[in-house]
Amino acid sequence: MVFVRGNLSEEQRAKIEANRKKAIERLEQRKNNSNPSSSSSNATTVLTGPTSKSSGVSTSLPASVVPANNRAAPPAPTPQPLKRPRIELTAEQRKRIEENRQKALEIQKKKELNNRNAAKSVSEPIAPFTNVRLQKETLDNHNGNTNKTTASIRPHIKMKDYIEYDFSTMKDSHGGFIDVDDNLVGSGSSDATLQSLEDWRERQRIAQVVREAPPPMDIRNAPKCYECGSIEIDQYIYDNFREIRVCRPCAKKNPDKYSLLTKTECREDYLLTDPELKDVALLPRVEKPNPHGFSRMQLFLRYQVEKYAWKKWGSAEKLDEEWEKRESVRIQRKEKKYEEKLKEMRKRTRAEEYTRKLRNGESLGHRHVHDWSEPITGVEVGTLRRRCIDCGLETEELLL
Repeated sequence: MVFVRGNLSEEQRAKIEANRKKAIERLEQRKNNSNPSSSSSNATTVLTGPTSKSSGVSTSLPASVVPANNRAAPPAPTPQPLKRPRIELTAEQRKRIEENRQKALEIQKKKELNNRNAAKSVSEPIAPFTNVRLQKETLDNHNGNTNKTTASIRPHIKMKDYIEYDFSTMKDSHGGFIDVDDNLVGSGSSDATLQSLEDWRERQRIAQVVREAPPPMDIRNAPKCYECGSIEIDQYIYDNFREIRVCRPCAKKNPDKYSLLTKTECREDYLLTDPELKDVALLPRVEKPNPHGFSRMQLFLRYQVEKYAWKKWGSAEKLDEEWEKRESVRIQRKEKKYEEKLKEMRKRTRAEEYTRKLRNGESLGHRHVHDWSEPITGVEVGTLRRRCIDCGLETEELLL
């Protein structure tokens, strides 16, 4: 049944009218039952009929009811609803309405589909812990693996049942404070990484052999030692110090030439500056852990340091002269500093002595009494000269 605002069918009007009459009768009957004494008096009852939402017409029914012997008065005639003209829609309007209806249906279908997917994604309700029995078979069946065994121990779960632990996979570590001998070589442990000190040294020796350079293919053009001409040069020095060719026996025989120097020794003995020592292209170096601190220790090859120092200062003799000059300047500076400190100490001692005298009251309100000596002979005739023994003050007196 299609409903159009402002256009009612005969069946709709008849149904509305019947409903209205039933409502009026119920109201009259309810009023008569609640007020039985009002039947002897004249009363005027005004009933307002319901507003028909479908027709859009509000009907008010004035009913003057004078009941006699508790009988309801006949209903007043109902006015006929207003007839509005039928609204005809054009083809374009009907097409637009149909398009909007299809869009609304599509949006509604999408919402229903999203709600259905969201309902599927919600996990199943979790059973209470009292009804749960966590066994290995239950976990495997839930994960889809019926024959898979769990290698690790399951964490503790608060439950009334007990938890089965596989003691064959558990290991007693004694709280981490006791080193047991179960992991030693030969104790039957299955750990393949465990090895003894001899095995470790053997592996290091094999690794060192692998890291060493292979023998040269052409012996005539192979790099040779500076000292003895051997082709078995030290690969460590050759790789880290810019192809310095020396064999290990010669490096041990000549420590004054191929030994390693620290950065402090290079700066103090060979008078090299920090920018020169920081230049990697100028002086190669190797870094090792410093046993005296947390910083890295830089080691230089003595042969390269001396070569650069001779080039900078001219020769070893000039380097010695420069070192003696700087050493004398350093000694003079040290002596001057010592003299200044000694002078400052003397001033402080004198000031402390004066302060001590002031504190003891020796020079505050204390009058000096001269202790004159005997007259000094050998002076001019008619004069007498005396001298104080304590302060050395001299006086002359004229004899009249």
